[in-house]
This record gives sequence, C-alpha cells and structure tokens, in this order.
Amino acid sequence: MSRTNVLVAALVATMLLAGSAQGTPELGGVLTADNRWRPGGDDGYTWNEVQLGLKLDVRSADAVFHSESRVRYSGFPDVQSSAELQDSDRIQPWRLEMYEAYVDLYGLMLDDMDVRIGKQRIAWGTADKLNVVDNLNPDDFEDILDLGRKIPTTAVRVDYYPGDFTVTGVVVPVFTPARSPSSSWQVPASFPLPPELSLGTLTDEVTLPDERPQDTASIGLRIRRELLGYDCSVSYVYGPDDWPLPSAVNMTPADTPGTVDIHTTLEYPKQQVVGMDIAGAVEDVGVWAECALFLPAEATYTAVTAPGDTSLHLALSDDPYVKYVVGGDYTFRNGLYVNAQYLHGFFTDRGPDGLEDYFLVALERDFLHGDLRARLAFAAEIADFGDVANRSAFFGGPELTYYPTDSAEIAAGALLLEGDSSTQFGQFSDNDEAYVKVRYSF
Repeated sequence: MSRTNVLVAALVATMLLAGSAQGTPELGGVLTADNRWRPGGDDGYTWNEVQLGLKLDVRSADAVFHSESRVRYSGFPDVQSSAELQDSDRIQPWRLEMYEAYVDLYGLMLDDMDVRIGKQRIAWGTADKLNVVDNLNPDDFEDILDLGRKIPTTAVRVDYYPGDFTVTGVVVPVFTPARSPSSSWQVPASFPLPPELSLGTLTDEVTLPDERPQDTASIGLRIRRELLGYDCSVSYVYGPDDWPLPSAVNMTPADTPGTVDIHTTLEYPKQQVVGMDIAGAVEDVGVWAECALFLPAEATYTAVTAPGDTSLHLALSDDPYVKYVVGGDYTFRNGLYVNAQYLHGFFTDRGPDGLEDYFLVALERDFLHGDLRARLAFAAEIADFGDVANRSAFFGGPELTYYPTDSAEIAAGALLLEGDSSTQFGQFSDNDEAYVKVRYSF
C-alpha cells in the first residue's frame, strides 16, 4: 500500500471512529512550519519542515480514547538522477507518524483505579523539560534544540488513589531506543587510540535487547501526594538504558601503516533509577527540584586487536551516581518573567566522573497588550570548574514572537554557540542558526 493510501485510510478510520463512537468526539490540531539556516559558512538551510498534527478525543462516562497523529513534510529534495525526478518522496519527503494512541478506562476493577493502555507519553518530574526522573520514554534528539523531547511508547499504566496518595505503576513491554540528532548535528566519529595509532574507518552495529519480556521490558512505580502545599513524589524505574554502550571493539590494520579500522558493537545495558521530585511556591516564586540515583549494571567491552589477542575494558562501572536539577520562576510587576535552572548531569551523561553542569536562564516579556513577546535564553555548560576557560560552552539567543490572533503565532530568532570542542555543545560552535517558525492551532 502506498503512503498516500495509508494516509487516506488513517483519515477515513479517524472520521469513522469519531462518527460512530458512543461518546462525544473532540477534534483539533495544529499546523507548524519551521525553517532554519546557518548564516555563516556553506551549510545554508539545516531544517525545513511543515507538520500537521491531528488530535482526536472521544469521551464517554467511564472511558476516554485519545489519539494524536502527525503528517510531516520534512527535509529537502534528494534527487541524484533524472529517473529520481519521478519519485515524489525524493522531491517532497514526508511521513505519517502516530505520536500517541491510547484508551483511559476509569474505575476498572476498583472505583479508585484508572488504567491507560496504548502508545503514550509518561512524563514524570517537575522541572522545566530537564527532567532527570523522566526515564520511561526514550530521548528524542532528532531536534537537539528541543530539550526534553521524548518518544511515546506502548505501555500499560495503572493509577490507584488510596486516600491522599496517587500510586502509579507502569509496564513498558517493548524496548525503544533513543533517537540521535539529525545529520546537521551529528558528532564526528572518533575512538580513543594510543598516540602512535590513527583512525581509518569507524563502523558500528547496534544490538537491541532480545525480544523477551525479561530483556526488553521496563517497569516503573511512582508514589505521589501533596505535602504542606508542595507536590511531592518518589519513583523507581528498571529497564534497559535507551543509549547504547560498546560491548565489542574489533581493530584491523588498514593499508596505511599506523592506521587501524575499527568496528564496534553497541548494546543497551540495564539500569535502575530511584527518583524524587518536588514542586511548589515560596511566596510568589515557583520552585522545583528533582534528584535521581542511577544504579547501572557494569558494562564491559572486549577489544580484539589481532586473532587471539583480546582484552577486556570497562565501558561503564556499576558505581552509583546522582543527577539533579533545581529551578524556579518569577514574574516581576513590570511583566518580566524569569525562569532559571541548574542541572547536574545531562540526558546522555553517565558515570560518577561523566556528569557535567548546566546553568539555564530565560527572560520573557510581553508588549503591545500581549500581541508581541520578546524572549532571551542563555545557557552555560561547565565540564570542569577547575578549568572553566577551556572546559566550558555557552549557547542561547533572542526570539521575538508575534500573535496576530489567539490561535496563530509567528516567531523569529537565533541560536548562538561558543565553547571548547571537548564539551557537549562546544563541539557545535560553528552551528549558529537563525530560524522562522509559524504555528496555528485549531
């Protein structure tokens, strides 16, 4: 079946469901257009996307069906020969995504128990996008600038309400790996080698967990309640890490003396995460904090340098480590909104010695009775407080958003990056971008 037929079938099914469901259908959506380019250098455009998101909710007395699908035209024409000019997917690449689709069943088995089944986003934590306790859905770094983006996964979620508590249990039966950044933000391939050797080619293969419940499933438990005016919770997650580690490295001498070709095998080790989070207000200042204790399984890889010549190396120790984030926001009398956060341990940081620190500040203020919003965001990455001058990066930029109607917005802005190439974001110091985005909700 062609992509066009798949889309038509999906839309027809949606309309039939909305028309025949024994409940009240609610249909809505959003249209977005996003273009980005790099003013300096030869890169030009780096992002070109128009996305149509459609949401459908059907409500009845004891159940709710929710779905969200996205039709995405993204990328650029990819034509290498005249024959490919007949291929619509190469001229205007697009795809259809099912973002979420689940059903909520209220009072299932017990009056104070709700069950959600289907593809769903399970968002835990109280911080603003930088959630260290949010570990059931894998990271989605397709758009690396959209921090905190996750991939919804198939799961069964049970919420039980004993007294003032909310107890949530989650089972994610099938593993989904994290999505790496788009090609314009890919990290150059590298591998640590002795000074006397240089890298030729670097290839890899990814081994997903075996498709057995004990290997591929994740489980989570969260207990939440309000205490002294603060929303508090503790949580636990067990399952495969969504970012892989090497399990085998094969080195082969290349044709050039002193050069080796490397092939790595990557696997997904298990981990446990114990989390705590809190959110509330101190006077008029909103505050939040999260802390996650990671208990990884030891991960090693076998290095093969010659037939019969192997050695075992540590990819990640089983030493516990802690990630945390604290933050707050406040709106001054003149309308200036301030949001500030401190993060210890980025999403991809692992191990006690592999955690970096981040400081993020955003300022916003409305003008023209709310029709115009100015925003300035700034972040600092500190890899080593003992050598800030050489082990840090800074990124951020201004954004101006115009709201011509209540349902439409037009934004223009820029992202500027600077820092040492050894840091997470400093390695992209040549990736300064400008962008224009349009959004319409209906």
